[in-house]
Amino acid sequence: MSLKRSHPLPVFVYLALSIIYTMFTKERAVLAISLGAGFITQAFFVRIRIKPLLWNLSFFLLIVLFNPLFNQNGTPLFQIGTLKITEEALLAGLDIALMVLAVVHWFNIFNVLLGADKVIQLFGKVSPNSVLLVSMGLKYVPEFARRSERIGQAQKALGIYEEGFFGRIRNRIKTFVALLSWSLENAVDTALAMKARGFGSRKRTSYGPYRVRKSDILFLALVSGSFLFLISPHLKILCASLFFCGGIILEIKEAVKWRCLLSKI
Repeated sequence: MSLKRSHPLPVFVYLALSIIYTMFTKERAVLAISLGAGFITQAFFVRIRIKPLLWNLSFFLLIVLFNPLFNQNGTPLFQIGTLKITEEALLAGLDIALMVLAVVHWFNIFNVLLGADKVIQLFGKVSPNSVLLVSMGLKYVPEFARRSERIGQAQKALGIYEEGFFGRIRNRIKTFVALLSWSLENAVDTALAMKARGFGSRKRTSYGPYRVRKSDILFLALVSGSFLFLISPHLKILCASLFFCGGIILEIKEAVKWRCLLSKI
């Protein structure tokens, strides 16, 4: 069983519980486990690049260092002029940074694992129009990123890409204008295609290729059980490790199984 080939229901429950618990927990160790597990799980499905990592690290340090500027209550560690840097403010900034980055990683995993087809299968019968809108929005997020990269490459090929700080700002503005015009044209084309196919003329149906297997039920039961133990005060760190690393364990198991099968060929 792999998260990418599983039924969308247990994957959705696992990711939703991971995001919700990460957002509301106050345990620093649990936040660190969530961040580490989210990063490693994302690495199984998305190629890790240096530039986003540097941005994440910069954002992390920015939150940690900026929080003492607005919160000066607590035990002072040192003082810069009239500004007191307190231990509580630094730790609070650390908690916020861990939570924000962990949630970002889990949402990235959510975007990769639960595509438009899986979202429609999960919620298509409940609210088809809303689900269609959300699934189309999820589709355009990576599409916008790819289009933006293509536009940047085209600007460099044409020799109109400007260097320097203000030059990059002008490049971004040009890219945004091009993306805006493309999105409007694409919206018109999509609307015409939906109208031509008779969208809204009768009750919408959808095909779901995913079937619930025993492994999906087992994974859902394990996730739910570990989450119930996670919200209890006993064995919280151990349960957090098992819960957040559930996806990692599955992917490692699948990788080992695949290598064993290859070795027998």
